[in-house]
Amino acid sequence: MTGCDTAAAANARLHHLVAAGARVLPLAFDLATRTGLDSDAPAAWGLVGHRGVPVDSVDDMRILLGGLPLDRAFAALAADTCAAPLLVLHQLVAEEHGAPVHRLSGSVGNDVLKDLLLHGPGPFPPRAALRLAGDVAAYCLAELPRWRFLSVAGHHLARAGADPAREIAFTVAAGTEYLRAARAAGLDPRAVAARVTLSLAPAVTRRATRAKLRALRRLWARAARDVLALPPGPAPLLRVAAPPPGGGPGPGRRVHGEDGPQRAAALEAEADAVLEEVAALGGMLAVVEAGRGPGLFGTRGAARSGAHPRLARPWSSSRSVRADQTERLAKLRAWRVQPAVDDCLRRLHGAARGDGNVLHPMREALAARATVGEVCAALREAWTG
Repeated sequence: MTGCDTAAAANARLHHLVAAGARVLPLAFDLATRTGLDSDAPAAWGLVGHRGVPVDSVDDMRILLGGLPLDRAFAALAADTCAAPLLVLHQLVAEEHGAPVHRLSGSVGNDVLKDLLLHGPGPFPPRAALRLAGDVAAYCLAELPRWRFLSVAGHHLARAGADPAREIAFTVAAGTEYLRAARAAGLDPRAVAARVTLSLAPAVTRRATRAKLRALRRLWARAARDVLALPPGPAPLLRVAAPPPGGGPGPGRRVHGEDGPQRAAALEAEADAVLEEVAALGGMLAVVEAGRGPGLFGTRGAARSGAHPRLARPWSSSRSVRADQTERLAKLRAWRVQPAVDDCLRRLHGAARGDGNVLHPMREALAARATVGEVCAALREAWTG
C-alpha cells in the first residue's frame, strides 16, 4: 500500500485486491504514524503520506478497513516501534464490523531492535521499546489467538549492507533477546517462540537461499534451546520467511562459493562468531543501547539522531495530505468527549509507570478517540519523564 497516501485510496486498493482473490491485506503506514506522530505535529512536516497511509485515530482506521472481510482476511501490519496502537485500532474496527476476535488473523512486525539498529533513537528509550514489544506479545497471547506478533526482520539488514552471515547473526540474536524479555516478563517463552517469524533476504540462487535458511535453523535451534532450557532433540517450532527479491543482496555482496552443506556450514560458523561478539557485549539490547550495531553487523549508520525521522526533501504530496489530516484531527478533537479522553490517557500514563500491560488502557484511550500521537506522547512522558 505504499503507493497510497490516504486511507480512502488505500481502502479502494484493498477492495480491488480482495475482489481479485487476495487473502492478505498489506497495511503500510506513513513515517509519521510509524514514529508515533499525529499528522498535525510540527515534527511530522514532510512525513505525512510518505511510504504509507496516515492513521491518526480510530476514524482513519475505519476508513482504511471499511467494508473489508476482516474475519476472513489476513492483515499484515507494517509497524514496529509503534505497532501497539495500530494493532489495537485494527482490533477495535474489526469488532465494530462484527468479526469475532478468535477469527481475526494477521501479523505485525513489532521488531523494535531492528528499528533501533537501523534508524537510531526512536520515540521511546530502548528498554521501554522492548517492554512495549513484550506487552504486544502478552496481549496477543491473551486476546488474539491467531495473531503473529513478532517478525524479526533480518532481511532489512541485508538491504542496509549486511552480508548473509551478519544478517543471520542479527536475526538469531534479536529473536533470542525477545525470548529472554518474554521470560523476564513472566510469559511462556515457548508460546512466544511459536508465534515468531524469522525473515531473511533471498540469496542470488535458490541453493544459496537454502544454505542461509539451513544455517539460521541450526543456530536458532541452539539459541532457543538455551533460552527455553530444552533438552537435546527436535528444534523448537520455527516459522522462516524469505521476502521477495526487493530485500535481497545488494551490489557487491559477497557470496560464498561452496555448495550445499559446505556453504551452510561456512555461514553458520561466521554467524556464530558474530553471535559470540554480541554475547560478550551483553546481548542485542546492550548492543543497540551502546550504538555498536552498525559496526558489528556491517550496516550503514543510523538514519536519524533524534526521536523522529527527517527527510532531505519533504514528500511531494505531504502538504496536501497533511492539510486534510489536520482538518480531520481538528474535527475529531472538537467532537470527542475530552474529559473522558484525558482520564483514559492518565490511566495509560499510570500503567506505563508501573509494570502492567499498557495495551489494555491504550485500548480504552483509542476507543475514546484519543489519537495515536497522544497515546505515544503519554507513553513517552511516562518512560522519559
